[in-house]
Amino acid sequence: MDEIMKKSFFLLIVFILVCSNLYTVKADTLTDPEIHSEGAVLIEANTGNILFNKNAKVPMAPASTTKIMTAILVLENTKLTDKVLIGKNPPNVDGTAIGVKEGEEFTVEDLLYALLLESANDAAEALAEHISGTNENFAKLMNEKAKSIGCENTNFKNPSGLYEEGHVTTAYDLALMTREAYKNPVFLKMEDEPFYKIPPTNITSETRWVNNKNSLILKGSKFFYEKCVGGKTGYTTLSRHTYTAIAEKDNQKLILAFLDAPDKNTYFADSKNLFEYGFSRYKAVKLFSKGDKVSSYDINKDVSIPLLAASDFYYVEDLNSLGQNDLKDPVGNIHLEDKDLTNVSFNEGDTIINSRININEKNVGSLPLCRDRKSVV
Repeated sequence: MDEIMKKSFFLLIVFILVCSNLYTVKADTLTDPEIHSEGAVLIEANTGNILFNKNAKVPMAPASTTKIMTAILVLENTKLTDKVLIGKNPPNVDGTAIGVKEGEEFTVEDLLYALLLESANDAAEALAEHISGTNENFAKLMNEKAKSIGCENTNFKNPSGLYEEGHVTTAYDLALMTREAYKNPVFLKMEDEPFYKIPPTNITSETRWVNNKNSLILKGSKFFYEKCVGGKTGYTTLSRHTYTAIAEKDNQKLILAFLDAPDKNTYFADSKNLFEYGFSRYKAVKLFSKGDKVSSYDINKDVSIPLLAASDFYYVEDLNSLGQNDLKDPVGNIHLEDKDLTNVSFNEGDTIINSRININEKNVGSLPLCRDRKSVV
């Protein structure tokens, strides 16, 4: 009996040690980087999936990262060659400025560079007034656009990010705005420029230089990060430091956003660490391209409708959680929504039904499907 108890005790100890070692290895591989901002998020750009979350949906003051939304609206509502006449309000704005003067004339392009590189508040107000007449009217456009791209906890009151009570966003909402902005190649080009020269105007004879404040794209900076393709900094005394950026590696794009960070050096270093964490741990896999045949819907035994992907579809693999079977080709299943199409009329290319995509028995998202352009067969 004693011998049996000794053997049982030994096996129990071995079991505990093995489990402890397995747990330690797993914990080490899953360790998140230390991020010093109060609010932080890392998302995969194609899917919007959250890869890292620290108070990601808690509203905080965004400071000049607000200008991401301002730039989105400017690019949607103007041409770069449009002329902007400066009114009486922009020259009196607080904070960072390029020194615009009432009656001075700039192109939209010049003011956008001042907005994004120098983070000029007078440029922000001038562009807002050019589009909407007043900051208040422009803020309404900002909030409408924010909601349209999925932001749920954002409320803008001005185009620059100067601190106002109730002017807030979240790290996650800010990342969504950054993702929206980077769909525009003009925005991407501007954010990647180290500097820009604003030519003389009808009032000012000298050339104004504006300089990019994003150290991750500046090759002479100790924080230079070759995978970073752009970003926007922000700061006010009450907001503290804010930042958002996008990086690319092997056709994969990651976006991060920080709110309420202690200082620039900290968030630039944290950004590099968080991007590296994301690229090493997660992989975006393109399962369908827009127009691929995904499934078909049987009207009857003789007639079926080929169903095509209405958009590209990606899913994100967590490389640290892959099981032995997951290392092989993933097993996918497509589940069509329960919808009767037998008496429904639709045109070629119309989205007609939604599908749920499962990979290795796990739901990885939904994909709208449309009718084939060819005739029903």
